[in-house]
Parts: sequence; C-alpha cells; structure tokens
Amino acid sequence: MSESHPERRPYDPPMSPDQNYVEINAYVVGWGLFFAALFSLAVGYLCLKIGQTVDAFAPVSVLAMGMAVLFKRKNAFPETVHIQAIASAGTNIIGGVMFILPALFILQLNSQLTYTEMVIPIVLGGVLGVLLATTFRRYFCEEMDAAYPFPSGRAAAEVLSCNGGSKAHVMVFSGLLAMAYDFVLNTLGWWQEVLSTLTFSWGQAAAAKYKLAFSLDNDAALLGIGYFTGLRYAAIIAAGSFFSWFVCIPVVYYLGGEHVMTLHGQAVLLADAPIDAVFSQYVRHIGIGMLAMAGIIGLVSMSGVVGRVIRRAASDLFTSGPASSAGLLRTQQDLPMSQIVTGTLAMCALFTLFFHVTCSQNITQTLLAGAIILIFSFLLSVVGISSIAFTGNEPVSGMTIFMIIVSAVFMGNAGMSGSSGIIAILLMAAFLCSTLAVAGNFMSELKVAYLTGATPKKMQQWQILSIIVSSFIAVGVIFLLDHAYGYTGPGALAAPQANAMAAIVKPMMDGGAAPWPLYMAGAFFAFLLWMMKVPPLAFALGAYLPMEINTPVLIGGLVSYFVSHSSKDDALNALRLSEGSTVASGFVAGGAIGSLISAVLHIGGIDWFLKDWVVTPGATYLGIVAYLVMCAVIYTVACKVKKV
Repeated sequence: MSESHPERRPYDPPMSPDQNYVEINAYVVGWGLFFAALFSLAVGYLCLKIGQTVDAFAPVSVLAMGMAVLFKRKNAFPETVHIQAIASAGTNIIGGVMFILPALFILQLNSQLTYTEMVIPIVLGGVLGVLLATTFRRYFCEEMDAAYPFPSGRAAAEVLSCNGGSKAHVMVFSGLLAMAYDFVLNTLGWWQEVLSTLTFSWGQAAAAKYKLAFSLDNDAALLGIGYFTGLRYAAIIAAGSFFSWFVCIPVVYYLGGEHVMTLHGQAVLLADAPIDAVFSQYVRHIGIGMLAMAGIIGLVSMSGVVGRVIRRAASDLFTSGPASSAGLLRTQQDLPMSQIVTGTLAMCALFTLFFHVTCSQNITQTLLAGAIILIFSFLLSVVGISSIAFTGNEPVSGMTIFMIIVSAVFMGNAGMSGSSGIIAILLMAAFLCSTLAVAGNFMSELKVAYLTGATPKKMQQWQILSIIVSSFIAVGVIFLLDHAYGYTGPGALAAPQANAMAAIVKPMMDGGAAPWPLYMAGAFFAFLLWMMKVPPLAFALGAYLPMEINTPVLIGGLVSYFVSHSSKDDALNALRLSEGSTVASGFVAGGAIGSLISAVLHIGGIDWFLKDWVVTPGATYLGIVAYLVMCAVIYTVACKVKKV
C-alpha cells in the first residue's frame, strides 16, 4: 500500500454536497429490497453452478433508470443511486453463503444445524462488514482517492451519471455491444471465453515439455475493469500472475516431478498432473501467503489511519447528538463512530456467544474462536478492500481458506476434532467470509456515493437492513437448491468453492497438515516486494488468482495507456481518457447484463451452446479477432474526441 497521501482530485458530483436531496423513501427501499432478493436468488444459483458471481449494480441501475422513465420520477438520480446500493447487498452477501455453507451439505453435516443457526453468522458477519467499510471510508474514498482507482466503483458511477447527451449515447452503444458480445460468448459459444494456448497443438507441446501455458478471459466486463485499473497496477498484477505460471509452476514440476499428489480422489505423479491442478494445489498457496503478509503490511502502513479512527471514536463516544457531525458536508457524514465501535464489538461478541452455545466444548475454545474472528476480520478486511480498490476483484475464497487452515490448527490444539470441529470451523468461516465480501464490495458502493454526491450515512444505514434481509433469502436458496439439485451425486451443482472448503477442512480436523512452507515462502516474498517498493498486494492478487482473470486487466490497462498517450496535448489526452472510461463503463455494465441473461437461459434449460465448435482452434482464432475488435472500439471511440 502506498504510504504517501496524493492530493485529492477535485470532483463536482451530480448531487451537490451543499444541497439536500430526497435520497431515501418507500419507493427506493421497496425496489431496492426487491432487487436484493431477486439477485440473491439468481446470482446464488449461478455461483453454485459455475463458481462465478455477477455484480448487481449494472442490471439494477439499468432497470431503475427504466422505471424512473416509466413512472415519471422527478427525483430519479438520487433514487437510482440508492436503489442499486440497497440491491447490491443481495450479491455482496453471496460469498459468505455460497462459498461456505454448501460444504455442510457436501459433508452431510447440515442436519446438525437449523436454518436459523446457518443464518446467524451470515447476518452478524455481513453487518460487521458494513461497519468496517464505514470505518475506513474516509481514508479509501477521500484521502487516498488518487491512489486507489476503484474500477468497479468508478464504472458504476459513470453508468449512473449518464442521463443524456453524447455521453449517454456512447454508454448505450458500448453497453449494447458488450451485452451482445457476452451473450454470444456465454450462450451461443461462437468463441471460447478463455483463450488458451492449450487449444493448439504447439501450445499443448509447450505445456507437456516446458510446463508453460497462457490464458486470457475475453469477457467484456474484465476488459472494462482493466481500463479503469490503469497500466501501473495492471502490470504489477499481471507480473504476479506470470511469476506463478511461468516461474513457480515449471520449478515445482522440475523439483517435485516424483511427488505423489491426490487428483479427483486418485493418487498421481505430479509430473503427470495438469498445470491448473499444480497451480491450485501448490503454487496458489504461495499467493495466499503473499496475501496474508500484504494484509499485515497494509495494517502497519495504515497505523496512522487506525490511530485517527481510534481517537475519533474516543471523541465521539463522549459526544451526543449531531455535534459530532458539525462542520461536515452532507457527503462526508457517516454513521457515528460511537455506533460503529459499539456495533463492531457487538457483532463479534454475539458471534462468540453463538459459537459458545452452538459449537464450543469449553470457555477456552470460545475465547480462542472470538480472538481468531476478531483478528482476521480486521486484518483480511484491509486486504479485501484494497483488492477491490485496485482491481475490482476480491480474493475472498483464498483469504477464507487461509483462515480455515489457521483456525483448524488452533482449534484442533484446543481439543476440537471430527464432525463437531468441522461445523465449528465452517461457521467461523461463514462469518469471516461474509465480513470480507461485504466490506470490500460495500466500500466500492461508498466510492459510488463519493463520486455521485450521495450521502454515505444513508447508504450505510440501509445497507445494513438489506444485508439482514438478503442473508435470510440467500440461506433459503441453499436449502432450495439442495432440494432441487443437491450438492453431491449425479446432476449435482458443482459448488466449486464449497467443495474446496470441504476438501480442506475435513482432513485438517482429522489430523492433516497445512502447506506452511508455501505460505511462508509467499509471506517472505511479499516482504521483499515491499522492501523494493513494489505494492505487495497487487502482486499477490496476480499470484493467487488464475491467469485468465489477470491478463485481461493488463490488456485493459494497455488500452488506457495508449489512449492517454494518443496525442502530444495533455489536455486532449485527458478528455480522451475520460471518453474511454465511458466506453469501459458500458462494457462493465453490458457484460454483466449479458452474463446474467445467459444465466437465466441456462436456469430455464435453454442450451444453444456450440460445444463441439468452441473447443476448436478456429473458435479461439475467432475469439482473438473479436477481442481485438473490442479493444479497438475503446481506443477508436476515445480518440474521436477533438479538443474544442
């Protein structure tokens, strides 16, 4: 994390900080909660089916804008901003539910818990996530505005701010193009979503002989996010990915080829295992170690910020009424720090009490569990928020896996084991995962509030309510989908993250060991990066996430660089960069909507996908051409801007 404090860029948000607006009313709350429930259902299924989620902001923003026209709303902009913020809780809470709780069904332990017992850690963790995001809002969204790009937040603000004129036309054009592009990609299968060298014979030969492979996800939304990320951080993220795939994986094959590993329940030589299996079972743990150390470095570098927060909290505890907000603009008002401190302690205390009643065998286990969730919530929330701020992605599952392993070691030494120990660790993981997912994603929403001029305090209050409602619905979806499809056996939902959690926690609680040398190697490497003044978190993200997610961020960053250097006139370059941002925002929104349409069709049993064609080299070549066209669209539209 950067230790400097760049000057904040001046903003003239659509809603003036000096004026008051009707931001919350029955119309906003009703539609916001409706869309939160709807997307809890739709995205929950998508997450369990293929392990991917879709942000609610794009489709909800479009729907809310359409409703504003249909219902002739005179207060459309403030209402739309808060409708999409309330609705975002439906997808913000998904990680804690869908990544963890199905593991209980997979391990056939769900009968030992009631529906309410599954909901409680999700609600408590989600509310804690809102409070933690609120705690650090000023630092991330205002003080360090120039340091953190917040690509998803900026894209959302750009979409919401397009009310008319040429900018709206550009947004509509790029959004429709991206929607059609992702619809073809995910529904028709005219070209591969992941462009890989393994499609070609020469690529397969390189993988077999040198253990090298390159991949790129050509989703339009990822290209748009890369444009907002910018070249500097995109290059660092890609460097982390290349380090894992082009350095660590060949070394692991070279040194450990005779090692026996478990793959799909069978023992195989590492030398015969596919590259992605070696990455997920070995190299990825180096990235997890980097993420953990990056979080520690981040907290240390933010010690001054934490100190200011503590002093403000102490001051606010003795200030009653509106006095603590005196002198603040409407757009700078948060929940009172006294409420944040009280709420944070209450959420941790309530979970500790819940753990004691539900899982604990003695007071030592209870206190240990409380300490673990308190420490990891603060430590990893900084990592998650910073990740969202850099790339728009958050390694929630990786951070939760690290917490599961550490918790299993400590709780195992405290006497927990077997089925009861597994349930205890998974409930702790559900709490933490909910905290991390909400803290990171809600900080992006608070960035939207900063850019649009919405009142953060109102967004925070109603996010808490929506989190509570969405938690009950999302856990209900778990039971519904278990009844409809199941999580084990023929035709079951894949639930990839939950299966990974189950595969890790069961052997750990049965006496297995964690790959500590890999974690330590990653931690030391992150420390070396920090010493060389390379942002360790950005590099760690690249090392942990699959290559196909990181490479499009680099491509988007390159496009933004070329746009920003398309002439010798700095002022003209700035105008073109802004125009390109509008196109990129359309790509993010349109891509998300296109993916959601494909998911709905899939749920409805409509299958138009060309399975035989999509795996051929011809489909990959077509995908490369289509992707280059999308890159050219951003550059061409941006460079049409002429200086007035």
